[in-house]
Amino acid sequence: MRKDIFCFVLFLTVLLINVQSVHAESKDKSSFSTLSLDEVLQTTLSQNPELKAMQKDVEATKAKVPQARSWDDPQIGVRLYQVPFNNNSGVMDIDYIVSQKVPFPGKKKAASQIVYHEYLHHLELLGGKGRSLIREVKTTYYDLFSVNRQLEQNRQIEGILKSLIQTAQAKLATGEVMATDPIQGQTELAKVMVEREPLLERKRTLEAKLKQLMLSPTDLEIHLPSKLEVPKWNIELEQLIEIAQVKNPSIKLAEHDIGQKEWGLKAAKREYLPDLNAQMEYVQRPASSPNANFGNAWTGEFMVNVPLFFQKKRKGVEQAEAELASAKYSHAAAKNDVLYKVKESYSKMKSAIRILEINHSTLIPQTRQAYQVTSAAYITGKANFINFLTAARNLFEAEMEYWKSYETAADSIYELEEAIGVTREEWADLKNAELTNPSTEKKSE
Repeated sequence: MRKDIFCFVLFLTVLLINVQSVHAESKDKSSFSTLSLDEVLQTTLSQNPELKAMQKDVEATKAKVPQARSWDDPQIGVRLYQVPFNNNSGVMDIDYIVSQKVPFPGKKKAASQIVYHEYLHHLELLGGKGRSLIREVKTTYYDLFSVNRQLEQNRQIEGILKSLIQTAQAKLATGEVMATDPIQGQTELAKVMVEREPLLERKRTLEAKLKQLMLSPTDLEIHLPSKLEVPKWNIELEQLIEIAQVKNPSIKLAEHDIGQKEWGLKAAKREYLPDLNAQMEYVQRPASSPNANFGNAWTGEFMVNVPLFFQKKRKGVEQAEAELASAKYSHAAAKNDVLYKVKESYSKMKSAIRILEINHSTLIPQTRQAYQVTSAAYITGKANFINFLTAARNLFEAEMEYWKSYETAADSIYELEEAIGVTREEWADLKNAELTNPSTEKKSE
């Protein structure tokens, strides 16, 4: 009986030391400034060079809209008549000319609308890239948090196994267990140490990726918060599909392409209409000019280009019609693709959350209870070392499985955000706006 009490006290002492060391480690980490998800997102969106390049593309395309709407520059010239070759010749006449090409009404509007939809196209590309970066940052952040928790679990099971080995060695000294028990414990401990290496490698990879997204120095130390709740989104699939039809960048991109091609067709048809060229001249006749008795005069002319080459115009219209049809097919394909992605992402999210809840509410409590029962039975000699070792391993695997399901659940939610083109925060703002202004939707209908 005294030997059992001695082994039990030794076991609890070593385990307590291990738990205290884990808490001390977490306390030391908390002394550093933590990097919040909002801070990472803000830094990434403001510093990403590819995003900045796309912003400049948007600005450049926007600047093309007023250029396409503007007329051609007027032409100003001087015409000289009867230029003398010697001093005995008559004095020349001078004509001052101003001409302006006037496009047929509607042509410049069509040209500016084509460029305007090109601007909207670039704007949607920018938005799509921004949302892709947001998803990448969020998934990397949550994956890194999950890996950190898995490493903590790995170190905790290491401490438990070391305590278990010391207990087995104490029992071996008193002849209560076989010599194989400490060896089996050492073998299991070695497996845990081996399993830690891939986790450490993945942690380094995720930290490097997060630094790369933030354009941060490679020697920057990243410290995440000690707690990070898994994101949740209680929304029906039908609502997500409705939002995606309006907000998804791919669908909006295809819609702007249709708008551009529609105006391209209008522009092609308006090529059949003539343009006007107006010209005004002021004729200056010096007193010594033979035509001086006619005096100075104003003259003007109006020229109209005649679109005689109808074959060229017709082929231009056919090209525009084919491009419009192609854009409509692409729009239908984009809607179909987004619909599939939303359904797939929604199914992943629901499945991942169910698995996470099962791990948290069922698997972990059961394995922890089995571990505690087996631990007490082993101390009192009612369970062998293999049973205790198996219970410890099952608890460790359950904890690791929980954090893996945590990571999958977070990733699936952010994949769903990208699929519909709206974050959970934006969706909440939309719902609040509807509740605050319920008449807005009715007016829009």
